[in-house]
Amino acid sequence: MLSYRQIEVFYAIMKSGSVSGAAERLGLSQPAVSKTLQTMEHDLGYLLFDRVKGRLQPTEEARALLQEAERAREALQDVRTFARRLRQGDDSQLRVTATPALGLQVLPDAVARFRQLQPRSLFDISTHHSGDILAAISRRSFGFDVGFTFGAEGAESPVGSIQIGSVSLACIARRGVLDAYPEEIGLEDLASLPVISLHESEPLGRLLAEKARELGLTLDTQMRVQTYGIACALAERGVGLAIVDAMTAASHARNNPIIDLRRFDATLSLPVTAIYPLARGLPVNTRRFVDGFAEVLMERNARFLDASALNSDIHI
Repeated sequence: MLSYRQIEVFYAIMKSGSVSGAAERLGLSQPAVSKTLQTMEHDLGYLLFDRVKGRLQPTEEARALLQEAERAREALQDVRTFARRLRQGDDSQLRVTATPALGLQVLPDAVARFRQLQPRSLFDISTHHSGDILAAISRRSFGFDVGFTFGAEGAESPVGSIQIGSVSLACIARRGVLDAYPEEIGLEDLASLPVISLHESEPLGRLLAEKARELGLTLDTQMRVQTYGIACALAERGVGLAIVDAMTAASHARNNPIIDLRRFDATLSLPVTAIYPLARGLPVNTRRFVDGFAEVLMERNARFLDASALNSDIHI
């Protein structure tokens, strides 16, 4: 059984590249670091470093073990953070993460409303792509209490999820490109136009790819991106047209005279999901915040669905 001290020594050597560097990093003597490493290798039954001309060269086993060592260090940091929150009485602190689109368009209003009700509440906020959020929360070590993503496909069993709403889709392009098209357009209308697609690692990218296969369509994909905002920025510059969530599209089109916007296929929408570590569940405070987030999301999407939102003075 490895001790945490052994893991810390191993990690320090891997990062510094030498026993002396690890000793300096940890505030230990070089003999103490060398002895800990020797004991660790003996306990494991294999070498972690080859000694080549007085230098340590990590073995393949060491490189593989490094990933688990990093997770162990993250897990300990989570424990330390939680212990500090208990000591300080910060039981109302929420660590929240969201996709960039939801983080920019929904999260600020949700946080502001929540703090009106609970002014002393504390937040630690981050943004990541949907796949990264699901990958992080599926591990034993993660840095948030609740995450908001477009769907929860790919989440493993330790992850709890609640669909809290959905968001409509929109097509965004440089002014003039969509003049000949109706207020609502479908994927089949885009067959002859250059398209900026989302990677299929993103829920919207998968949704549109499946729809295209269902219709037997091959889109003229000029480029693929991972971020909805980048897709809109490229569309604004005339590179092609982008299909993104309605909130991101409306935000880019707001008071922008060179942007044109259309609703996209009312039969399609992106589910919005709150995900959380199943072992911890959703405490009362977290559930209240999730409810508030869902309320803001519903209001934003309803505004977009109003026909008056489809103009250059969009306020969503």
